[in-house]
Amino acid sequence: MQILVDEAWVSDEELLQSLREAATPGPAPQVTDVGQDLIQSRLSEQERELTRLTTMAKIVEQNLNLNEKQVAILDERITALSDEKLKNQDVKTLLRLGASNEVLDLDVADCPTCHQSLSNVEVGRVGPVLDVDATISLLSSQIRTFEEMRRQARESATESRVSYRAVRRAVDVCRMEIKALQDDLVVPGEFPSSGDIARRVAAEFRLSEFTRAREAVQDLLAEMQEVADSVFEVRSELSNLPNVTPQEDYRRRDMLQKSVREQLTDFGFSSYDASLVSIDEETLRPEREGLNLDTDASASDVVRTKIAYLNGIREVANSLRTQHPGFLMLDEPRQHELDEDHFRATLRRLAQCSNIGDQVIATSAASVSALSVMLGSAQANVIDLGSQRLVRPATREDPMDY
Repeated sequence: MQILVDEAWVSDEELLQSLREAATPGPAPQVTDVGQDLIQSRLSEQERELTRLTTMAKIVEQNLNLNEKQVAILDERITALSDEKLKNQDVKTLLRLGASNEVLDLDVADCPTCHQSLSNVEVGRVGPVLDVDATISLLSSQIRTFEEMRRQARESATESRVSYRAVRRAVDVCRMEIKALQDDLVVPGEFPSSGDIARRVAAEFRLSEFTRAREAVQDLLAEMQEVADSVFEVRSELSNLPNVTPQEDYRRRDMLQKSVREQLTDFGFSSYDASLVSIDEETLRPEREGLNLDTDASASDVVRTKIAYLNGIREVANSLRTQHPGFLMLDEPRQHELDEDHFRATLRRLAQCSNIGDQVIATSAASVSALSVMLGSAQANVIDLGSQRLVRPATREDPMDY
């Protein structure tokens, strides 16, 4: 292990040996034996070192303050973005429950409250704006970016804090040696040299700190070596494992992948070519080149993928006569503004379950007449709930009501 000492790299063994020699106890020489010239030379050297350390301490302190201030600013920014994201998620929930989205259309030149024209106001046309899903996606991306910036700022602040403490300790030791050398210049010559004693004490302090740091580094290196050996052993064992995946499992995965791609094409998947979507061999979930589709596709395409995946499992399970119950329930498949043509294709694909004796239940805010047109000749049973709701609040007496 190499250590930088006075702009020169030395091994840890050499530095340890020099510190031990400097800290070796022995009788302190008298001031006369040391000599006034040598004392004055050492004093000038220590004063220059103190100036250097003090300047370094100020620089490190400034960096520490900047890093801590940056962490505080990023904390405030992340909190504000999280609040904004939560508000947009609430708006998304309201829209999904049937609320009007006209108030979100900022491109309309009418007041959303009084409906009067705003064409004569000073502000010009707003231009294209993000919808709720795109806004949530943008806010999530910004939050991840600022969280990474905060992590780096915290690491920098921690490093600056450790460096500042180390420099302050070095400043204290340097001042102690300067005080001892100044005393040597005024005491009688037969007195023991305080500067020599201070140098020995400082060497003992440095030796103690260096020994602890060296032992800590050696422990970490030993742990890292154990981890490296363990990783090597595990990789060797994994490489020796035979490929025990049955061909039947590969066939089932390929069938599911084909069904999902076919449905995505019919449902209007547009983030990229549906043929790029595959079923992962480990997780058996849809992905694209190792990327999670939840973050790699638009919100509407994520809904399309989930419908295609769940329905694909049902279809493949029926073909292979597995233990799948042949039952699937979907809540409002037309989320995220799925257009009518693609929604029609989705409903008709789901309605094919009646041909094989399966059952698919899907809720929708569309009218009975609209659903009938979309379903066409497909065999389906449409139930109009009217103003009713599938989930009602529990009705019971509150013991506090009296």
